[in-house]
Amino acid sequence: MLSAAALLAVAAALTAFGVILDEGLWGPSTIAVCAAAIAAAGLVRTRVRRWAPLWSAIGAGFGALLALTVLFAADTAFLGVVPLPATAQRFVELIGAGEISIAEQSIPAVADDGIRFVMASGIAALAIMVDGVLVHGRRPAFIAVPLLAILSVPVVLAPGALPVLAVLATAGAYLLALAVHRPAASGGAAAAGRAVAVGAGVLVAALLIPPLLPPVIAGSALPGGGIAGLVTGVNPVLDLGDDLRRDTPVEALRYTTDADGGVYLTLSHLADYAGPTMQPVLDGGTTSNDRIGPPSWLGDEVATGTVRTSIQLQNVRSRWVPLPAAPVTVTGLEGQWLVNPDGITVGTVEGTFRGGAYEVESLLAQPTPEQLRAAGVAAPDLDRFRALPDELDPLVVDTARAVAEGAAGPSPYDQALALQRFFTGGDFVYSEEAPVELGYDGTGADIVAVFLQERAGYCVHYAAAMTLMARTLGIPARIAVGFLPGTRNPDVPSEYIVSTDDLHAWPELHFDGIGWVRFEPTPSRGATPAYADDTVPAPGEEPVVDPETGETIAPTPDPSTGPSARPDDVDPRPSGSPLDPSDLIDGGNDGSGDGEALGPVSSGTDARPLAAALLGLLVLALFSPALWRVLRRAARRRSPDALDQWRELRDTARDLGLPAADTRTPRELAAAWGATWTADQVGALDAVRVALEARAFAAPTANAPVDDGAVDTVLGALRGAVPRWRRVLAVLVPVSLLDRAPDDALLPAPPLAT
Repeated sequence: MLSAAALLAVAAALTAFGVILDEGLWGPSTIAVCAAAIAAAGLVRTRVRRWAPLWSAIGAGFGALLALTVLFAADTAFLGVVPLPATAQRFVELIGAGEISIAEQSIPAVADDGIRFVMASGIAALAIMVDGVLVHGRRPAFIAVPLLAILSVPVVLAPGALPVLAVLATAGAYLLALAVHRPAASGGAAAAGRAVAVGAGVLVAALLIPPLLPPVIAGSALPGGGIAGLVTGVNPVLDLGDDLRRDTPVEALRYTTDADGGVYLTLSHLADYAGPTMQPVLDGGTTSNDRIGPPSWLGDEVATGTVRTSIQLQNVRSRWVPLPAAPVTVTGLEGQWLVNPDGITVGTVEGTFRGGAYEVESLLAQPTPEQLRAAGVAAPDLDRFRALPDELDPLVVDTARAVAEGAAGPSPYDQALALQRFFTGGDFVYSEEAPVELGYDGTGADIVAVFLQERAGYCVHYAAAMTLMARTLGIPARIAVGFLPGTRNPDVPSEYIVSTDDLHAWPELHFDGIGWVRFEPTPSRGATPAYADDTVPAPGEEPVVDPETGETIAPTPDPSTGPSARPDDVDPRPSGSPLDPSDLIDGGNDGSGDGEALGPVSSGTDARPLAAALLGLLVLALFSPALWRVLRRAARRRSPDALDQWRELRDTARDLGLPAADTRTPRELAAAWGATWTADQVGALDAVRVALEARAFAAPTANAPVDDGAVDTVLGALRGAVPRWRRVLAVLVPVSLLDRAPDDALLPAPPLAT
């Protein structure tokens, strides 16, 4: 009854998870594991008297292990129940999947296999604690501690969302457990019916209420706290900076493309200021068609090429689909999608999506510096991209004006180049820690002013600063959020691996007749487009074109200013110049540009050796009693002392569940054991008993070793008196080890005759 009350209390507290988990049969699976653990503890308690709390806890752990194996790894286990090394590997994979799923998902999360496994394991441990305290403890009120631990999870992850029904159900189950523990104080036997009714109600609530509870976040609410709503960190509300600061990168996606050097993948755009902070663009129309482009903003005079990209999402959950710039068709996405034609970006109508593969056909715009220099920035319907926050620090305006005055030419394009080179020229450094340490992390307009003074930050700060400064000059600008091209897979050269280290933000500026153009102001990050790199000539210095062939006539280099041949160990890139995608390195976001090229990205330290070691320790702990019992039996059988042989017979009977009380004399035990034995078996038992009595009461010279054949006959008769399963249990759980060595006061141990 106490074990049932413990299970009901845990089930009641479990209903609180309905506010943080949405889909998935997390309730039944978790309760099943808890029930198996508590049932195993109860079974052990019926057979063990000494050290019962310890052995029941071990039995509960074994029961939970078997239940987890059956529910989550039956295909890897012997007969679907007994864990094998492959089962440990599956558990490691489930734990890893659960960690990633928890990291990626927003609230309410989908309870996939990983989350259900982690949840069932953790709640089962708390259930074992509740059961142990309630059954073995003298202070049952302490079960409130593990119950509150269960309730605290939704309190931490969804503050203010703890359901009243869960609290009331837990309180009712708690009071029921106290009443069952002290039945006289709760009405005695007359209260049994009420207790059963309350318990049944709690169990039904635990199983049925969670799926019916409304989600905490619904509609158009954005998942996560990152500037793109991307969730890939350990905490579901980490932003892009926290993802970049991860010690170990998490693989986000893989893709193949026919574009040289890979492609930038855009998730969303930030354009509108809400107070000092820039917000994502959410407007657009719904469609289920594969064709979403070409972009309305792409000018007809701009040369374009077609790029085909196949993307396989790995560990990313977002409202937006990672896409190359200027997508035309997207195949492989099912259902309704929200398409912003000004982006173009594609997102879910509501909620988030995770995983899957799709193919994208996009256009690669190739505007020339001449086209950009001739373009204006006065196109209508772009006021939202020119808007400035209400309160803007004069430092931002003054700095933008000073940079524009030093531009190589008067065109907006030359001003944009000057802004980019202002950040990449060497006075600014890439730092993921400085904004946090100095308190100016984020995309707010007030943060930009501090960033311009400190001159240290990561991609978000450079993108926000250039976007805001461009707007002060009248150039339409927005922030794009997504991924850098990533790193080539050394095992599959046509494939690129993109991790959380490749999360990135960059500015896009709009030029009339051309459209949105990407710039790269972040030092040592990304790849600068050809139309914006340091080789772009100043106005009036454009290359001469051969009128007959149309080819550019390269100027003759001046030996006095041209670079000399560099040694192989010298970096050929000038200070502050951007990196090519092929130069991206592991840990490259530290701004140093040094290191070895990334291989396949790992999601963390390989936990398989640790899991194997833990499984080995668990197996050793489970079988150590049996090994101990074997060693004790061997030592006794080698002894010539009749008392040691008798103790072995008595402990064997105790392990098998036969009469073996210390208070009974050898004659009483022999009569109880041999009641149904054959004459030969009774004769062997009498021989051992007579030798024991002779040892105790005869002269020392009369002592003689017990015949081994007689002892073996008695041991065989004892084992034959019980069913096979009881003999197996006696080997695995030898309860005789829990008893201290009997005093045997009536059987003194005089020295043996020599």
